[in-house]
Amino acid sequence: MGYHIFLVGQENFKKCLERGVYGGIFHDFERTNSEVIAGFCGIQPNDFVFFYVKNVGVYGLWKINSIPFYDEEDIWGNKDQTYPYRVCLEPCIRNFAKPVALNDILDLRDKGRIWTFDLGTFNKKSHHPITTDEGKELIRLLLRNNPVHYPVSPIPNPYSPKKTPLPLKLDADSKGQIEFEGYLNAWFMRAFALGKLREIIGEYHDFLNHVPTSFNTVMDIFLTHITLVDSVEILHKFTCMELKTKIATEEDLNQVIKYENWLTRKLANGDSEMVQSILVAFNFEQKVLDYVHKRRVIEEKSVRLIKYKVDTTKNDIGLTEVTF
Repeated sequence: MGYHIFLVGQENFKKCLERGVYGGIFHDFERTNSEVIAGFCGIQPNDFVFFYVKNVGVYGLWKINSIPFYDEEDIWGNKDQTYPYRVCLEPCIRNFAKPVALNDILDLRDKGRIWTFDLGTFNKKSHHPITTDEGKELIRLLLRNNPVHYPVSPIPNPYSPKKTPLPLKLDADSKGQIEFEGYLNAWFMRAFALGKLREIIGEYHDFLNHVPTSFNTVMDIFLTHITLVDSVEILHKFTCMELKTKIATEEDLNQVIKYENWLTRKLANGDSEMVQSILVAFNFEQKVLDYVHKRRVIEEKSVRLIKYKVDTTKNDIGLTEVTF
């Protein structure tokens, strides 16, 4: 069960609530388009949804009740933008009439209790996943602002989800390399949403992509690992993933190590063993292989290296870990 914030204008927000549907922006630039699709691939039924209404605040609370799909039917009355990457949703818990003000969100950011919320990334993608802990903070604020229980109202004119899947393009060049990183990211997010890759990544709970960091860059994929012990949830690991469609270089390796060190300080209280770093690429420079091997010997700390290979007949990807 994940948590998401959708950006929307006031008029489109009314239409979303009337029809019980939200759509992601279509971009003429294929690279950006692939990143939008990657975000929607990580949405699954029963995920919670908040709406950030521009210049107003954060509203809640809804649940996703469809898998993501593609549809160009006009809903929002904008001939230049059909918002074709869609999910259906329904209100849940209760009616929270008063939103959370943006200054409350920024206050929680200052305290480190909300750290993935970045308005800068909303401007071009309009959808942002957040962690479970951050979602709980927003629900707490909604409950604080709306102490009286009012039941939810049904969707007036519910929109029927379509069976057309999101366009996940894994076209590769003559070498087998995917052109746009966003589609590789989308493949991973779809796999995580379907509960796959646990035999490689381990048991995971939250899975987010394009996570903002203090370096003015975004982490490709971030995961939390939680195990239930006697009905108690134990958070025991974080994973940061850097994705490259071509041959990974020393610079790419340094990037994922930078994220690893940042998460160790920010979330793991200095416990470096609590952070797992993974670099995924078509292949790796010899310098990358040599450095990872030396780091394992000297520091007893490794970066996991995983190669991807496209299966064009199945429009799928296979993964192989590099061993030393």
